[in-house]
Amino acid sequence: MLKETQATASQVRRILSPCSGGLSPEAVKGLLTKGDAFYTKYGTDLSAVFADAAQRGGGVLVLNLAGDDDRSPLNAHLAESQQEKLELAVKAVAEAAGIQEVYVVKPPELAYQPQAIDVKTIDAARCAVLREEYTLYHLMETGELRSCPMEKDFPSQGYQNRPTILADAETFCRIYEAAASDGAPSKLVVIKDAKESCLTEVKTGTPVAALLSECGFEAEKGVLAGGVLGEYIPAGDLAQRTIENTADWDSIRVYGKQDCLAQEALQLAQEAKQDSCGKCVLCREGTWHFLGYTKDITGGKAKKEDLAMLLDIAPLIRIGAFCSFGQKMARAIGSLAEHNRAELEAHITKKTCPAGVCSAFSKLVIDPAKCTGCGDCLDVCEEDAITGKKKFIHMIDADMCENCGECQKACEEGAVVMQDGTIRVPKKLVRVGKFK
Repeated sequence: MLKETQATASQVRRILSPCSGGLSPEAVKGLLTKGDAFYTKYGTDLSAVFADAAQRGGGVLVLNLAGDDDRSPLNAHLAESQQEKLELAVKAVAEAAGIQEVYVVKPPELAYQPQAIDVKTIDAARCAVLREEYTLYHLMETGELRSCPMEKDFPSQGYQNRPTILADAETFCRIYEAAASDGAPSKLVVIKDAKESCLTEVKTGTPVAALLSECGFEAEKGVLAGGVLGEYIPAGDLAQRTIENTADWDSIRVYGKQDCLAQEALQLAQEAKQDSCGKCVLCREGTWHFLGYTKDITGGKAKKEDLAMLLDIAPLIRIGAFCSFGQKMARAIGSLAEHNRAELEAHITKKTCPAGVCSAFSKLVIDPAKCTGCGDCLDVCEEDAITGKKKFIHMIDADMCENCGECQKACEEGAVVMQDGTIRVPKKLVRVGKFK
């Protein structure tokens, strides 16, 4: 379960509030046919789909609990914490559209057992590719994860080419609140930095900078909104960007000075490679290249042209990938690399990690601010890699050092540290306290 925190205005519909009673099919029908389009957070016009499915009859309803990524397990959280509200909304939508057959697609590890609705359950590993509706339908029919975009012959065409109403847990909970109460709509957001994470509910239209400030997060290096299918946003743009009711705001990863954005690019590439169905050439080859380039950058093996190539292929994949998964994963990786080019270039040209995170660039050094010139480290170094004398700042020869760590153990002042070049050290012996 996610840790919940409050960052809400008084007029926000409380998706996370306790269930306040039943929901009539008439209320749902009024909401979805009142004239204003009601969209799922994955971009589907649910109003048009609902009206078409109700008119055609013989349709199905699918509750998709398998489309999350690791940064924002919102479906699992709502299925566990808001089960009554979720099922009342599913039941009311189905009855309003005359649907008798309901499916739930869920990860096998999710211990969700429907109570108020009669459903057919299909297990599917949690994967962001399953936000693609025809990919989801193909998996439901064949058990195979494969991107299968296609043109619809009618608005609600879906599972087995039947009229299909498809939505996620957050959208159904939002339907419940919108049909049952008045007030401004809200969005659930998982906010996370290197140390902690929380789930909050916020009024749509709220500036991102204001939300982060209210929740106690400082985005010194910007944020990644939406995870592997999202977008990197620089710190200077956060006041102009607002929270909207889309999956792009399911999560906000906040980056501080301690975060290495080359490592973050590598993590995104690993997730994209793992989640890709591999059927589209651009996505399959693109995720392979992204992973290779970011591994080399963080491993100290990259060349300057590697970063240029990464930035060149990202927009090409965004244009030509078969489905929105390929397009959006290229946006996430490409935007992070583009806006943090200098930090990634430091890994390539200076062979250093500015955040001191990448182990490929790490070496033992003696911090001049902490060294007392005691000689304890010098005495235990079997490689004679340390130079020094009493009351002078000691120095480690990186070429001779084997990184055994014995000098770290011997130094009571904690002056011997593993770092990647961010600590400036003297090039010749200097008296303790005299190095500037």
